[in-house]
Amino acid sequence: MKQVESILSAAQADDRTALFEHEVYSILGAAGIDVPRWVFWPAEQGVLDTGAVPPMVQAFVADTPAERLVLKIVSPQILHKSDVGGLAFCGRQSSEILAAARRTWDETGLRSPGSDRRGLLLVERVPAISGTLAAETLLSVKQDPAFGTVLVMGLGGLLTEWFGKLSGGQSTVVMQPGAVSLALEQAIATLPAFSFLFRPSRQHATPPFDFERTVLRIEALGALAVRFGPASPEIPFTIDELEMNPMLLAGDGRWVAVDGVGSFSDVKTRVPRRPLKKITNLLRPRSVVVVGASGRGMNPGRIILRNLKLSDGVAYGHLYAVHPKEETVDGIPCVKSLEALPEKVDLAVIAIPADGARDSIRAIAEKDLAYSIILIPGGFAETGEKGLEAEIIASLEASRVNPGGGPVLVGGNCLGIVSKRQYNTFFLPHYKLPFHDAPGDNLVCISQSGAYLVTVSSNLDGIIFPRASISYGNQMDLTVSDFLEYYLDDDTTKVLACYVEGFKPLDGERFVHLARELRARGRRVIAFKAGKTPLGAKAAQSHTASLAGDYAVTRSLMQQAGVVVAETLNMFEDYVKVFTMLSNRIPGDGGRRVAIISNAGFECSTVLDRLYNLELASLSPATLQRLQNCLPEIAHADNPIDATPMATTKQFMEAAAAMLDDPTVDALLVSPVPVTPALDNLAPDLIGTHSENMYAAGSLPQELVRLFHATNKPVVVAVDSGRLYDDFVQLLQRNGIPVWRKIDRASRALSALMTG
Repeated sequence: MKQVESILSAAQADDRTALFEHEVYSILGAAGIDVPRWVFWPAEQGVLDTGAVPPMVQAFVADTPAERLVLKIVSPQILHKSDVGGLAFCGRQSSEILAAARRTWDETGLRSPGSDRRGLLLVERVPAISGTLAAETLLSVKQDPAFGTVLVMGLGGLLTEWFGKLSGGQSTVVMQPGAVSLALEQAIATLPAFSFLFRPSRQHATPPFDFERTVLRIEALGALAVRFGPASPEIPFTIDELEMNPMLLAGDGRWVAVDGVGSFSDVKTRVPRRPLKKITNLLRPRSVVVVGASGRGMNPGRIILRNLKLSDGVAYGHLYAVHPKEETVDGIPCVKSLEALPEKVDLAVIAIPADGARDSIRAIAEKDLAYSIILIPGGFAETGEKGLEAEIIASLEASRVNPGGGPVLVGGNCLGIVSKRQYNTFFLPHYKLPFHDAPGDNLVCISQSGAYLVTVSSNLDGIIFPRASISYGNQMDLTVSDFLEYYLDDDTTKVLACYVEGFKPLDGERFVHLARELRARGRRVIAFKAGKTPLGAKAAQSHTASLAGDYAVTRSLMQQAGVVVAETLNMFEDYVKVFTMLSNRIPGDGGRRVAIISNAGFECSTVLDRLYNLELASLSPATLQRLQNCLPEIAHADNPIDATPMATTKQFMEAAAAMLDDPTVDALLVSPVPVTPALDNLAPDLIGTHSENMYAAGSLPQELVRLFHATNKPVVVAVDSGRLYDDFVQLLQRNGIPVWRKIDRASRALSALMTG
């Protein structure tokens, strides 16, 4: 620790934030990473004006058995040495070393004029094992603003980026200190590049890398970076990044960093703690005040007041509005100011412009007027008004030292919260966004975007009604991780669906830690991360940035923590639906064997190409015989079943039941194309066009519902037809069966449930 701190102190005194390569070597050596033998040849000891190699260089050569040496220019302005002639190779003889040194010095002077050249670095040339991609790898550590210390390992060398593009971004693995073993195990199981490095192959009878030794080395580097990380205020420095590319796998088994760049700073991050128990007041308030309800016209504050007036959770006589002139608004009593409230309220909803909002929050915080706050308007940091936001945050933090601990706040720039059977502060009228009762008490939706939360609520209305729909906006105070922590001990909340645009500093690290704990307790976190662009300009200077940008880090660390990561909004909504509706049917043994029945051959063919991580179940002889007995002769009576359009409802459902009864089947995917007249799935027709009645016993939807409730296995349905069959779909979904309009979406959602 003292050695590393001394190196950083000297660099800081030199007015640098970038580390020289030999400084990186010293830091790596302190962490137990193998580095080549080296010596720094300072410029003041003469490179051009002497005809002899300095004594310390001579001593270095004498102690170094390497046959070949490498000379590298040392300059804070020269990042890519080979581009300006700053890299040379030579033998061990003094004359060879001196000639190479002069050549390097002259060349860099011509091609990088004005550079502050501090000297030359003389390094032993480490012979790598030959003829294998394992010879050159990349290892780096960086401080991610959201996730803290992040480690990256991958295929490296001159073709680093090419490997990344060729593999579709699967040539690297992103890891966190303390979880390197788990991350590498997952990478070895799923990424061919890492299987090649750590498992025997045709090229390597013995794996090139020893797993345990590699884990220990990477963890040691991670521990050093955590110690010198942004969350360690007792140390004045933060190691922002160290990148070693390539790390050579030497013939003697060493894993040697033969190139290294690094940077550091004095930036530290303080993560404030909030009184999370007051989220209970936020989600289940008995008393509420609204600031910003108009007494004359319709505005967001007045819509919120009307919605609250209809709430079940707010106690009668404990809903107030702040208005300087009116006595009442929509029958709700008004007070002239927040200070005039007759009681400390559970929740204050602020729906006035930013300047006034700041003053209201300051009053609440200083005078302890409310347990929680929802800040609706924008006009803060997202529009460049960082000063207003800073003042609000300062007021909240100052209140945290008071005996009451101050209020918690959601927002600003948020839509508010809908807390099931409690209240609704979305500033949208009921006729535009109704909330019909439906299952979903096991689900909480947490979205940074209020508009997206509206679309999910509308799309799932009547099918799923979450326990809480939380729009958290700018995260001035409460963050997405705060809500995960609040629900950690609530075993009735099985699914937490999170739409995230960005994390507050180090809150991503908290998020994955909490997600891992939730997963260990049998709960599921589903996440969609908006903003998938890489680090942009930095990628030109850092291999790590180009291969492990913001989204790659987020996705990798979330998946390692057991988060079900949705790549698209369709996937996010599908996963929310399947995990919520079937949360009590997830196989405990990790079974993924699926049986599939359709009445259309194209669906059976298509779904086999889109099983994702599912496996096709091999049906038992007894089941195959049952299928032969119940299906039409022309049907394909094996998994997947093509029952053909000739199959009646009775035949189709007997076959589905036979597959579901088979012990080799973990889940069932049912896809009845409903246009065939052999299946009755339409509502009654009053003018007698047909005689179907899907509400009658024995109809296809009624039989599907009966079958669904008679089993504990997951069942999903695909209905690939038009609007005529919307009622059929709704009937199934309102009875708890998740339905999709394409079979591949149904199989993808089922796969996430079974394997996510």
